[in-house]
Amino acid sequence: MKTIKPSHIRKVMKKTHDPIWQLQGGVLVIMVLQYFTNSSFLPYDKYIIIAFEAIVLFALAIVTSDGYHRVSKTRRSLAMVLITIVAVINIFSLIFLVQALLFGDMSNINGHDLLLNGMTIYITNIFMFALLYWEMDGGGPDRRVANERQRDFIFPQMIHKGIAKVGWLPGFTDYLYLSTTNVTNFASADTVPISHRSKLLMMIQAIVSVIAVVLVAARTIGVLG
Repeated sequence: MKTIKPSHIRKVMKKTHDPIWQLQGGVLVIMVLQYFTNSSFLPYDKYIIIAFEAIVLFALAIVTSDGYHRVSKTRRSLAMVLITIVAVINIFSLIFLVQALLFGDMSNINGHDLLLNGMTIYITNIFMFALLYWEMDGGGPDRRVANERQRDFIFPQMIHKGIAKVGWLPGFTDYLYLSTTNVTNFASADTVPISHRSKLLMMIQAIVSVIAVVLVAARTIGVLG
């Protein structure tokens, strides 16, 4: 019987981990959206928010420089801090937007700015939940490689043989696609949530999208009209 060396296992694991640039790209998109968000829809100064997110993202890149082939509590803590910051900012943005739409003085709000901020919240919602699904499923990318936790999502590559390589693992792009289809179809296109927490999160994401799109679109039409 052929013995598999630990060094070979590490090489295989390094090939299957999520490229860190995909995660960085997702966060950078969020940071750009926050930069173009009206300051009245943010709970704090946008430049301080973006700077803090950049610091956490840089620290995450440092602790993940050699890939996700080992379980790292530091990596997970930094990832959760980053996701929490983005989530809190977007929740406050949605609250401030709804408050302005329902109880604010609309005479001082430009319809185009209103639409832009609504779309910013909508797109941030997609990337934010992609990050959350990426970190939640099976305990995160490092634990998915180690296969230590039960999965939260079932992807078609896990069910149908022959459409992916043996040992296939989902990457950030897969979770971004899951998040995008959930807010456009209000259901995932091909991925099945199997845990209670994944189903609840997908419900919350869909509700946030409905509020951001329906309410903002309806009010914007009234303002522009």
